[in-house]
Amino acid sequence: MKMNRNCMFIFNPHAGKGKVKSAIYPIIQGFFSMGDFVTCFPTAHKEHATELMQAYGEQYDLIICAGGDGTLNEVINGFMHLAHRPKLAYIPTGTVNDFANTLEISSNVTKALENFAKDNVFACDICSFNERYFTYVAAFGAFTEVSYQTPQATKNLLGKMAYFLEGLKQLSSITTYHMKIYTEDRIIEDDFVFGAITNAKSVGGFHSVSTKNAQLDDGEFEVLLIRMPQNPLDLQIIVTALLKQEINEKFMEFFTSKAIMIENDPKAKWTLDGEEGGHSDYITVTMKHKAISFLI
Repeated sequence: MKMNRNCMFIFNPHAGKGKVKSAIYPIIQGFFSMGDFVTCFPTAHKEHATELMQAYGEQYDLIICAGGDGTLNEVINGFMHLAHRPKLAYIPTGTVNDFANTLEISSNVTKALENFAKDNVFACDICSFNERYFTYVAAFGAFTEVSYQTPQATKNLLGKMAYFLEGLKQLSSITTYHMKIYTEDRIIEDDFVFGAITNAKSVGGFHSVSTKNAQLDDGEFEVLLIRMPQNPLDLQIIVTALLKQEINEKFMEFFTSKAIMIENDPKAKWTLDGEEGGHSDYITVTMKHKAISFLI
């Protein structure tokens, strides 16, 4: 089937184990065989994908993104500022690839190209976080700094195990954060060790209570907040509940929403799709319903 699409191919040559380097020719050849024209844009530095999208994105019919969740996040942050938004094809080549797992997008290039040839489109929700955007998670607290503090070489060598090893270093230094969250119908104020706003079926490669019933086109995100355990038994109760994907109301707050506002603890630093998200005294999170059309 001849598509005749003008394609912008953005890829991160360093994502995952650098496997995209060996996939560049098959990807280009695959789209050429569909009758498409492909222009390549390798990223050279942090936020380069965002800059490229804002500068050139509107000139194309289809954006092809190859990289990890961080690369996709950069593309999305440029994409959401376009007046004309083309379709988006994502080929995951990162370490964990949570977003691709949620949409069941194959990391096998041949299989992904076969699916893209069918031109099946999924209109996906995207979340805004003040002036930025995220595809599957915004989080603070215990272990959230692991993903962007783990050296790329360690990720490449050990894969998911790298996150576990880096996370173990933080067990003895868990901090509490005082948060005040305004929802559509109530105010939640307490001290929490962890919080996540999610729009995915897995985070960090694992399923949790916040991702159990997630839908990426329902116009809502899921919020999970975990209070500080007072002793090892409390910690075990929390871990058991998370593994069973259950809510323990003594230690957890869980709800869905279209928009929330947060009075942020000055100590809390957020991550967006596993990348450093910075700090703000006040945070507004809103859902952009069916904002981007993904090929799946």
